[in-house]
Amino acid sequence: MEHRRHAPDCNPPLDGLDYACSRPFSKWKSGHLDTLIGGWLQLQPPCLELATLALEELTIRREDLQARMKFANADLEPIAWLADARHSVRDVLLPDIQETAPKSSARGKVYVILRGGYTETNLWYGAYVGSTTRPIAKRFAEHRAGGPRSARGLPTHGIEPLYSLFAPLNPVASSRGKLREWETRLHECLAPIVPKVTGDVAF
Repeated sequence: MEHRRHAPDCNPPLDGLDYACSRPFSKWKSGHLDTLIGGWLQLQPPCLELATLALEELTIRREDLQARMKFANADLEPIAWLADARHSVRDVLLPDIQETAPKSSARGKVYVILRGGYTETNLWYGAYVGSTTRPIAKRFAEHRAGGPRSARGLPTHGIEPLYSLFAPLNPVASSRGKLREWETRLHECLAPIVPKVTGDVAF
């Protein structure tokens, strides 16, 4: 796969999709998923998360050949570690966040950004973990724009937010300490699974 710099636009979450579900596309028809994968991969930036989630569903059904060809034709790779990372977030973090649910006024958010620029040995992609009280799209734009509020590598290699790894966890308490705590926990949850995880971690 040839690395490329993608457009800095922020892919929004797909309306109505349950990102916390183990199989978010289980009720979608295979032919429709095939068509959508082709479209998602042609966007700029590509919707790699949605395309990978749809591919996972087709793989379970053993109907994934056409979808894999579409990835190959687009010279893109699916996110190989996404399924395991999602399982880890659901099993390790989601029960705790539900047990200690913050007040409805909470404005804190943790987030994960898909980062390219890595080698095949590192499964092509990494994850940047952060936290904010701002809208995710605005924080993503800051990362892609560069400057003091960005992070190393994201202006060039940032691709899109990985909503399935953080949307079920939000919102979290917006105090600096709590934001830092959940950012650290999310980072540590992903680190054994994702070959390259970056971000500020409070050890």
